[in-house]
Amino acid sequence: MTRPQVLSFAGPSNLRWLVVTLVALTTLSALPAAQAGRKAKNAGISGIGSSALDALIHQIPGVSARSSSAEYEGEPIIPPGESRDIAMLEGPAVIDRLWIAVEGADTFWRDVLIRVTWDDNSGPSIEAPLGDFFAVGPGARQDLQSVPFAVHSAGRSMTSLWKMPFAKSARITLVNEGIHEVRQLHWEVDYRKLRALPEGTLYFHAQYSQANPPSAGEPVTVLRAAGRGQYVGLALVVQTAEPGPWGNGAIHFDVDSDASQGPGALGLTNYFGNIFGVSVVHGAFQGVTLDEGDRMKARTSVYRFHVHDPVPFAESIEVQLDHGVNNERKDRLGAVAFWYQDSPQVPFNRIASARDRKWDAPTDEELALWRRADELNVKVLEAYRRSDFAEAQTLLEELITLEPNSVYASYNLACLYALHGELDKSLHMLEQAIELGFTELSFARHDPDLAAHHGNERFQKMVGIDGQAGSADGGAN
Repeated sequence: MTRPQVLSFAGPSNLRWLVVTLVALTTLSALPAAQAGRKAKNAGISGIGSSALDALIHQIPGVSARSSSAEYEGEPIIPPGESRDIAMLEGPAVIDRLWIAVEGADTFWRDVLIRVTWDDNSGPSIEAPLGDFFAVGPGARQDLQSVPFAVHSAGRSMTSLWKMPFAKSARITLVNEGIHEVRQLHWEVDYRKLRALPEGTLYFHAQYSQANPPSAGEPVTVLRAAGRGQYVGLALVVQTAEPGPWGNGAIHFDVDSDASQGPGALGLTNYFGNIFGVSVVHGAFQGVTLDEGDRMKARTSVYRFHVHDPVPFAESIEVQLDHGVNNERKDRLGAVAFWYQDSPQVPFNRIASARDRKWDAPTDEELALWRRADELNVKVLEAYRRSDFAEAQTLLEELITLEPNSVYASYNLACLYALHGELDKSLHMLEQAIELGFTELSFARHDPDLAAHHGNERFQKMVGIDGQAGSADGGAN
């Protein structure tokens, strides 16, 4: 019997880190003065460690400035079909903080686009729906606390801390492609005026891509760029269109058209730090802002930011996502790729229309049913752990009535039927689980709950012991 799990590690490791740090600092303080002086000459005080706090002991260059909605008289309003420039800045400068707050219906986060154009370029280097840019997905009023992004007030107050340098000019525009006015709009752009940008400075980019639905047999391209730079992250939203886990398959990196360069192909859920199933967690560099499960119409929003591990490219980069092991699933995908590049670039594809960006959210009735199903699943596991298999089976039969397309309910019911000697029912439910998308066949082959089937030819064929069944044992989402 199996189910998605989330493992968390916390506690004593933090204490051990503190002890190691204190020991290191004590050792440094005991060094002879001459030796310490030589080290200080080479590394300065910041040589003790490396963090944003260390950097604060050195004065940063530039003169601080701000552009904000407080400069406008009256209430800033963006009528349907119109746009508003919220900042027109002269360079050289670097944007340190961008804050936007807006009230409205859930669709506003997909209706309103943010566009940023550097150095009077012919098109924007940043173009994405507001909610997707800030990594909180399709307008589900979710919050987020990470290093580059913070979203508060039920998804309505959004802050970016990505560094955004520019040489000549910056134009930040909000575009209302919805049918309602954008009201209660506030913003602040904190930036520093510089004498010049350091040589080799890269420009920040972000672009939204969507597949609704994806093309059968082909991965979805979420980034394509030519030039020199580094990939720094991805925010992904998935809405399932069929039963089963959406995360089987991989994310593919093609760096400089050289297979020996870059990360290559990584398991998609593994890339976001998951394998036993996702759940809402706000990590500093990776996490989940929305998790409605694997049900049809359910939405999941995940992110990963490569602050400490950017992927460099010297000539080009292409990033693609699978939708299923063989790119057979029809789930909706919406993604924002983040990267830095040596010169301002324009979008590599045309952004989807506002109508196509609006995904029907689950109804209140559907959400209530899902909550009840989740409660039953918890009770099933509790009963199973105390070896009350009869209670677990009763609960699972109720669960499968509520959600007949549940992969894990089908698999777990197959396990319990096998434990109770109802072997035909067990094989039927196992077959159903596999048809719905269960792919952990290697686990099923050795699951002790299914031991009664180990000599059964039909079972062996289903789990691939004879090599005729599917061999893709990708982790379920």
